Amino acid sequence: MEEWSYVDERELSNCRCSSVCVACQHFRHGVDQHCRTLVACNIRQQLLQQGQHLTKTCKLWAPTWQSTAGWAPEMG
Repeated sequence: MEEWSYVDERELSNCRCSSVCVACQHFRHGVDQHCRTLVACNIRQQLLQQGQHLTKTCKLWAPTWQSTAGWAPEMG
């Protein structure tokens, strides 16, 4: 993930809703060799600038499986 480029700002749009990057099934996070947090879009294989995962969305946004099945689907 460290070697990925950053998502072009024009591919993202502001969002004041629940469809932000952090709530997308393609969202990933990790750390680099200096223990700095990295946030990224796995489907694009590109990094997000710090904070964008909380305020941005894109046309590739997809709900996580938890949104469909719930946090504890076995509880019926």
